[in-house]
Amino acid sequence: MGFLKHLLFWPVTGPLFLTEFAFDKVQGVVREELTDDTRIKSDLMELQMLLELGDIDDDEYVRREAEVMLQLRDIRHWREEFGMGVSGGPVRVRRDEEPEVPAADEVVTEADAVAEQAQQEALENKTPRVVDASGGVTIDINFDWE
Repeated sequence: MGFLKHLLFWPVTGPLFLTEFAFDKVQGVVREELTDDTRIKSDLMELQMLLELGDIDDDEYVRREAEVMLQLRDIRHWREEFGMGVSGGPVRVRRDEEPEVPAADEVVTEADAVAEQAQQEALENKTPRVVDASGGVTIDINFDWE
């Protein structure tokens, strides 16, 4: 009876099934493109080789590495959104301005030291945000066929 039911209702259920199947395939390709970091890793290795061969100087290396690290941070963000595993620690990009270093004659008060220690502990205790294991992202499609 199940086979006969599928044959009789194929004109109605067939297009819906094929549309859902096509959108699932597109979603899989988009997810793969957003979370694939092999290109970023090869770019980092190429940058390292260029630096070691002397084709680029240190300033150019730092500038280009910051661009690549921003792309890597975006990929890791999407991996977290899709509930995929993220290896390594957080990706930090160095800013152009250097942090101010207190002069040797400045006195660091105990309150400043306690505040800095509390800030370090807060950074160490910060847990990563994890999306649910079902994939985290769904695409709802509504066809108004009446």
